[in-house]
Amino acid sequence: MVEGMTMPGLLFVHGAAGDARVWNPVIAALPDGWEAEAITLTYFGDTAWPDDGAGFGTAMHARDICEHAARLGGDVRLVCWSYAVHAGLEALRERPDLFAGAFFYEAGLPHYLSDAEEIERFTRDFKSCFGPVGAALKKDGPVAAVRALIGPAFERMTPERRAIYESNSAMMPLLMGGGQAPAQIGPGELAQIETPCRVAMGADTRLAFALPSRALAKGLPDCDLIEVPDAQHFLPETDPGRFAGLVEEWAGSVTERTLP
Repeated sequence: MVEGMTMPGLLFVHGAAGDARVWNPVIAALPDGWEAEAITLTYFGDTAWPDDGAGFGTAMHARDICEHAARLGGDVRLVCWSYAVHAGLEALRERPDLFAGAFFYEAGLPHYLSDAEEIERFTRDFKSCFGPVGAALKKDGPVAAVRALIGPAFERMTPERRAIYESNSAMMPLLMGGGQAPAQIGPGELAQIETPCRVAMGADTRLAFALPSRALAKGLPDCDLIEVPDAQHFLPETDPGRFAGLVEEWAGSVTERTLP
């Protein structure tokens, strides 16, 4: 990044069972003076729900993102992790004028895939990944489902970090089928997104995230893909400083593109 360059706002959007607090260590690791905020999507966090959960889905969460980006005055660098990727894509489709660029870490939906063999491989690994989450939800409830969702990384968290995720457990039934189906954003819709993007994924991540991430990067017209060595799906949680470095490098490159 050019020395002395002013860095416009960054907007971070959490994944499943998270909220704005998830991003605090990442934001703290960014350079001094950078403007960065994190949003808590509707039905997450401790804010009262607007309904019984019927509105949970891509449309509402894209609206959350767009409304927050508008309050920031536009020219936003959007950072989305996991569940938030799909909502972030919809936000780019609805209000491209608000966003200078988007950084997507590990997509997790098959919508971006078109190859039948890859879809089959994704489906097998997706069931392996999320089957235990559904079983835990049915048998032991939402908090157990959160722990199953995060997996071994949960036990390595501090009690304070575990409490953030557990406090979001009420949305787990919505995530696991109680909300709306994800919006149709396939290769045709991706091809219409002109916002500069970067997709990042851990080099050691599982197929349920690797395959959609690669397909997403391929489907977006102005996008590159980076594979982060020795990293998996929970990199923003397990190594926030390293993740902040990825965001810093990307955001600087987006800003340099906008210079006259």
